[in-house]
Amino acid sequence: MQSDGPGDTHILNETAHWLRSFLTRTHPDLGRKGAVCPFMEQSLKMGRTALSSVDVSGPRGTARLAATARSALARLGDRSAPDSVYNAFVMVPVNASAELRRERVLEVQQELKAEAVAAGKMVGEFFPGHPMRGIHSDTFRPLVSPHPVLAVRAMVVTDILFLTFPAIPAAERLSYLTVWHGLFGEGTAGPWGEIYEKARAEAEREVREYA
Repeated sequence: MQSDGPGDTHILNETAHWLRSFLTRTHPDLGRKGAVCPFMEQSLKMGRTALSSVDVSGPRGTARLAATARSALARLGDRSAPDSVYNAFVMVPVNASAELRRERVLEVQQELKAEAVAAGKMVGEFFPGHPMRGIHSDTFRPLVSPHPVLAVRAMVVTDILFLTFPAIPAAERLSYLTVWHGLFGEGTAGPWGEIYEKARAEAEREVREYA
């Protein structure tokens, strides 16, 4: 299967440019000060972001992407290591149509999400036209990228916002919240603790109602 884009090298180069020119800068629709992704800004400055292409063509394309992502999750390292939270792996599918690359990114993200969260890590998807709205602005789309991308990194305190979407089944939300609280809950005051308490109460209520 052939790529329908400008070429695999070009796809990788455009993604690298997006990391540097979009995620690490502010945006008029962002709704707050600072870079779109402060984590990526620091990760790139420290040389901790690994960018690679993954061949997702053929019947084993999804399996290759999943295996690469699992290897990346394992290579993130121990959270106790200095600055390990800034390690990140960005995987760019190639050798397939844009539609198939997007499908395979979504398949692998869903396949690995639970095991990544259980390990205190995150696996996220980016692609052209991603509909997710920004936290501080309904008009901002932070997960829009020039090409489908799968990224893995360590969980940070703000990730509670990604772990509590109503569309996530209540029991699954509870398991995610348990992991988050184990990492960040003790001593976490202010808005993050409030978000946790509200989200946990809501998930527990739903579990009881639909048991």
